[in-house]
Amino acid sequence: MDHTNKMVTVAYKGFFDDGSVFIDQTREPIEFPCIEGWMPPVFIETVRDMAIGETRTAHVSPSEAYEERTDERIIDIKREKIPASVRLVVGEMVNLEQPDGQTFPARLISLDDEVALFDLNHDAICKALNFEFTLLDVNDLPDR
Repeated sequence: MDHTNKMVTVAYKGFFDDGSVFIDQTREPIEFPCIEGWMPPVFIETVRDMAIGETRTAHVSPSEAYEERTDERIIDIKREKIPASVRLVVGEMVNLEQPDGQTFPARLISLDDEVALFDLNHDAICKALNFEFTLLDVNDLPDR
Protein backbone atom coordinates (compact mmCIF):
# COMPACT_ATOMS: atom_id res chain seq x y z
CA MET A 1 0.00 0.00 0.00
CA ASP A 2 1.33 3.42 -0.94
CA HIS A 3 -0.47 6.62 0.04
CA THR A 4 1.66 8.86 -2.18
CA ASN A 5 -0.57 11.48 -3.84
CA LYS A 6 -3.39 10.73 -1.40
CA MET A 7 -4.87 12.93 1.35
CA VAL A 8 -4.09 11.46 4.78
CA THR A 9 -5.53 12.27 8.19
CA VAL A 10 -3.10 11.74 11.05
CA ALA A 11 -3.15 12.11 14.81
CA TYR A 12 0.34 12.66 16.15
CA LYS A 13 2.39 13.58 19.15
CA GLY A 14 5.89 15.03 19.20
CA PHE A 15 8.12 14.36 22.19
CA PHE A 16 11.75 14.53 23.25
CA ASP A 17 13.84 11.54 24.35
CA ASP A 18 13.02 12.36 27.99
CA GLY A 19 9.31 11.92 27.20
CA SER A 20 8.32 15.59 27.48
CA VAL A 21 5.75 16.49 24.83
CA PHE A 22 6.34 19.49 22.58
CA ILE A 23 3.25 19.09 20.39
CA ASP A 24 0.14 16.99 20.81
CA GLN A 25 -2.22 16.68 17.84
CA THR A 26 -3.88 13.52 19.13
CA ARG A 27 -7.14 15.37 19.86
CA GLU A 28 -7.11 17.55 16.72
CA PRO A 29 -5.80 15.41 13.86
CA ILE A 30 -4.26 17.05 10.82
CA GLU A 31 -4.92 16.35 7.18
CA PHE A 32 -2.28 16.77 4.49
CA PRO A 33 -1.37 15.51 1.03
CA CYS A 34 1.13 12.66 1.19
CA ILE A 35 3.45 14.43 -1.26
CA GLU A 36 7.14 15.24 -0.74
CA GLY A 37 7.61 18.83 0.37
CA TRP A 38 4.17 19.33 1.91
CA MET A 39 5.21 18.24 5.39
CA PRO A 40 8.52 17.41 7.09
CA PRO A 41 10.07 14.33 5.46
CA VAL A 42 9.57 12.18 8.59
CA PHE A 43 5.79 12.70 8.31
CA ILE A 44 5.64 11.60 4.67
CA GLU A 45 8.11 8.72 5.04
CA THR A 46 6.35 7.32 8.10
CA VAL A 47 2.72 7.47 7.02
CA ARG A 48 3.24 6.61 3.34
CA ASP A 49 2.77 2.86 3.85
CA MET A 50 0.84 2.67 7.11
CA ALA A 51 -2.49 0.90 7.47
CA ILE A 52 -5.48 2.88 8.72
CA GLY A 53 -5.53 2.59 12.51
CA GLU A 54 -1.83 1.72 12.68
CA THR A 55 0.46 3.63 15.06
CA ARG A 56 4.19 4.09 14.46
CA THR A 57 6.94 6.07 16.08
CA ALA A 58 9.79 7.83 14.30
CA HIS A 59 13.04 9.26 15.67
CA VAL A 60 14.76 12.28 14.15
CA SER A 61 18.30 13.19 15.22
CA PRO A 62 19.09 16.85 16.06
CA SER A 63 21.10 17.23 12.84
CA GLU A 64 18.11 16.04 10.78
CA ALA A 65 15.45 17.85 12.78
CA TYR A 66 16.58 21.43 12.48
CA GLU A 67 17.57 23.73 9.70
CA GLU A 68 20.73 25.82 9.70
CA ARG A 69 21.17 28.39 12.41
CA THR A 70 19.68 31.82 11.65
CA ASP A 71 19.30 35.09 13.52
CA GLU A 72 15.56 34.92 12.75
CA ARG A 73 15.30 32.11 15.32
CA ILE A 74 16.44 34.44 18.09
CA ILE A 75 13.27 36.08 19.37
CA ASP A 76 12.49 38.54 22.09
CA ILE A 77 9.32 38.52 24.12
CA LYS A 78 8.27 41.45 26.29
CA ARG A 79 8.30 40.48 29.97
CA GLU A 80 4.75 41.83 30.36
CA LYS A 81 3.54 39.06 28.00
CA ILE A 82 5.09 36.29 30.12
CA PRO A 83 3.03 35.20 33.14
CA ALA A 84 4.71 36.03 36.44
CA SER A 85 4.35 32.37 37.47
CA VAL A 86 6.75 31.25 34.70
CA ARG A 87 10.22 30.55 36.09
CA LEU A 88 12.86 32.07 33.80
CA VAL A 89 16.51 31.10 34.25
CA VAL A 90 19.10 32.16 31.70
CA GLY A 91 20.56 29.06 30.02
CA GLU A 92 17.56 26.82 30.73
CA MET A 93 15.11 25.38 28.23
CA VAL A 94 11.47 26.43 28.11
CA ASN A 95 8.56 25.57 25.85
CA LEU A 96 7.15 28.68 24.18
CA GLU A 97 3.47 28.42 23.34
CA GLN A 98 1.73 30.11 20.44
CA PRO A 99 -1.90 31.26 20.72
CA ASP A 100 -2.97 28.10 18.80
CA GLY A 101 -1.41 25.94 21.54
CA GLN A 102 1.58 24.74 19.49
CA THR A 103 4.78 24.79 21.53
CA PHE A 104 8.41 25.21 20.57
CA PRO A 105 11.50 24.46 22.65
CA ALA A 106 13.80 27.43 23.23
CA ARG A 107 16.76 28.33 25.40
CA LEU A 108 16.55 31.57 27.39
CA ILE A 109 19.73 33.46 26.50
CA SER A 110 19.19 36.81 28.24
CA LEU A 111 16.71 38.44 30.53
CA ASP A 112 16.13 41.94 31.87
CA ASP A 113 13.18 43.85 33.31
CA GLU A 114 11.72 44.51 29.86
CA VAL A 115 12.60 41.61 27.52
CA ALA A 116 13.35 37.88 27.54
CA LEU A 117 15.54 36.76 24.62
CA PHE A 118 15.10 33.17 23.40
CA ASP A 119 17.15 31.07 20.97
CA LEU A 120 15.16 28.55 18.92
CA ASN A 121 18.15 27.42 16.82
CA HIS A 122 18.89 23.71 16.93
CA ASP A 123 22.28 24.04 18.60
CA ALA A 124 20.53 25.90 21.42
CA ILE A 125 17.95 23.13 21.69
CA CYS A 126 20.23 20.15 20.96
CA LYS A 127 17.47 17.60 21.19
CA ALA A 128 16.38 14.75 19.02
CA LEU A 129 12.69 14.61 18.17
CA ASN A 130 10.34 11.67 18.37
CA PHE A 131 6.93 11.42 16.76
CA GLU A 132 4.10 8.98 17.30
CA PHE A 133 1.75 8.84 14.32
CA THR A 134 -1.64 7.16 14.02
CA LEU A 135 -3.09 7.03 10.51
CA LEU A 136 -6.81 7.75 10.76
CA ASP A 137 -7.93 8.00 7.14
CA VAL A 138 -6.75 8.03 3.50
CA ASN A 139 -8.69 9.65 0.65
CA ASP A 140 -8.15 10.74 -2.91
CA LEU A 141 -6.85 14.28 -3.31
CA PRO A 142 -9.62 16.78 -3.94
CA ASP A 143 -10.09 17.93 -7.52
CA ARG A 144 -8.37 21.22 -8.24
